[in-house]
Amino acid sequence: MKKMVLLVSAFLMINTAQAGPLDPGRVAGKNFDLAPFLLQTLDASLQFTEVDPIGSYQDSYFFTDQHTGAMTFRVPSGAGHSGHSEFPRVELREKGNWAIDAASKQRRTLSLALRVLAEPTTGELIFAQIHGERSGGSEALKMRWSHGDIVMGVKKHYGDKEQRIILLRGVALGSRIECKLAVRGDTLNVEVRNGTEDVKQVFAYASDAWKAIPVYYKVGLYSQDKQQDGSTASVAVERLELSESI
Repeated sequence: MKKMVLLVSAFLMINTAQAGPLDPGRVAGKNFDLAPFLLQTLDASLQFTEVDPIGSYQDSYFFTDQHTGAMTFRVPSGAGHSGHSEFPRVELREKGNWAIDAASKQRRTLSLALRVLAEPTTGELIFAQIHGERSGGSEALKMRWSHGDIVMGVKKHYGDKEQRIILLRGVALGSRIECKLAVRGDTLNVEVRNGTEDVKQVFAYASDAWKAIPVYYKVGLYSQDKQQDGSTASVAVERLELSESI
C-alpha cells in the first residue's frame, strides 16, 4: 500500500485551465482560472496598479472581448509603468515562484493561445515572460512580437545581455499564435505554432547563476513603446493553462 501511495504522488499534477468554451458575456475571471495570478494593469489616470485577487475585476485595459470571449489586454503607449521599467504593461503575474535549478525535477508549463490585434508605433511588444524577483536583468525569458516576427529573448546567466532567437517570421496581425513554455531543471523548451508553421527550441540556463533567484511566469501585454504617440497595442488570449508536474 505504501508503494502505491508513493507511485501516485510521484505523478501528481497541478493544472489550471479555463473550463469549456469562452463566453463573451462573462468576465475574464469566469472564463479562465486566474487564481494563480495577480493582475498588473492601469488605473483611470493611466498609472500602474495591481489587483489581487482578480475575481470579477475588469477595466478599460483588461476585459472580455464581446464577440469572441477572449481575455483582452490593451495598453496605450506612454502610459504609467512599474518602478523598475520605462514601459507600460497590462499583464498577469504568477503569484507563486520557483527556481531554475538543475537539481529540480519539477516541470512547470505555461501554455497559451493568443492573437496580437494591434501593435504600438514601435512594432514591439512582449506577450509572455519568465521574470525574476531581482532587479538588474532577471528576465530569464521574454517572448517578443517584433513587427510580426516571434522572437525568444533569453539570458544564460542572470544579468547577461539578452540573446534573441527568431522563431517565426511574418506573422499577420490577428492570426492565432499557440505558445508552450516548459522548464524542468535548468532546461527551457519553447514551442510556437502559427498556421502550419511549428517551431521548437531548447535552451539551457547556467543553473548556478539562476537557482538563487525566484522566478515566475507572466502573460499579457508589455508594450515596448514609452512615447505618448497615440498608439495602442492589444493582445487577445484565447487559452491559458498553467501546470506543474513531476
